[in-house]
Amino acid sequence: MADNLPADSPVDQANDELAVTAKTWMQRGIALLSAGRQEVLKEALHCFDQALERRRQLPWQTNEKYRWLLTACWMNRGDVLTRLGEPSMLVDAVHSFDEAITLLEGLPLDADPQYRGRLVLGWMNRSLALRYQGGPESLDEALFSLSRAEDALLQGTRAPDLSLLASIIMNRAALLLEFTPPRALEALQSADTLIELCGPTEETDELASELGLKARHVFCRAVAILLETPPVDPAHADEWLMRATDRVDEAMTLTAIWSKHNTAPGFHVLQFELFRFGCHMYLAWQPHFLAEFILDVLDCERASPLFSHSKQLHAAGMEALTMAAEVLKRRGPLDLGLKKVDRLIEIIAELNAAAERIKTSQGMLEAG
Repeated sequence: MADNLPADSPVDQANDELAVTAKTWMQRGIALLSAGRQEVLKEALHCFDQALERRRQLPWQTNEKYRWLLTACWMNRGDVLTRLGEPSMLVDAVHSFDEAITLLEGLPLDADPQYRGRLVLGWMNRSLALRYQGGPESLDEALFSLSRAEDALLQGTRAPDLSLLASIIMNRAALLLEFTPPRALEALQSADTLIELCGPTEETDELASELGLKARHVFCRAVAILLETPPVDPAHADEWLMRATDRVDEAMTLTAIWSKHNTAPGFHVLQFELFRFGCHMYLAWQPHFLAEFILDVLDCERASPLFSHSKQLHAAGMEALTMAAEVLKRRGPLDLGLKKVDRLIEIIAELNAAAERIKTSQGMLEAG
């Protein structure tokens, strides 16, 4: 959390030794925190504690600037404690965010956009610390904190920061899957909301694209849980499957678009996981479409919008085809009935042909 003054805030010109010393400790702590190294976190915590000790002695009750700067101490302290992750530290992190939130709610939130923005982040960070604690009560409180973050964001007089709103919805969708049992249908609905929010800009804005991909990942995980949790309504199952396949296709297309710009390498992890999910889903529920899906992603001559050059995806595709052929070969008249065996043989032949096609495609890519 940057130690910035709000816009148009008067700067105290007095040689206030406490304020100057506190700022030095804060800057040192922020530098350590920004290094991203676990071994310096306790030293960063010490720095923020030193800054906190001094800023609490300043007249923050009557001075807006000092109150604002004090919130930064509590926010950074909570951030470090969350990263350290020990159970007692996570409890202390929640306390730190509570202190920051109380101070922030005492500021004129619409006087400066930084005020409301930090309040939203305070609730979001509180949710994260609670989420790491685990346990039913902590998860309920984490979900409540996200609702408070959304309320704080939407109650402002200015247009809400859509990236913050998207982050709140993303965190809610992922959190819902951590409950026991998972609240999969609610997670699916949150993911849908986020995909709709990110859709207009996800082909041009990296953050929107990343959140859109993560939302599709949560959507697919939620569908998998719904399909594996009895009793499953066949009518809903068909709809969930159709929508999940659409989400996987959208994700493959989106990552292909960004790959053309040779940017956003972090998307490859999500692309790989969603591709494997698609392979698993088709094999389990619609094996007759598996070969078509894999070829759309991996066959360079198809000119498909889903196409990827990824060697990792090629390896995963070959693995999926090999496994699918073996699984389907074990099925026979006793499982399917005589009338379906002929179709089964056709599907296995299609899978084998797809495997050969992918081998050829990979060879062409390597030669090129």
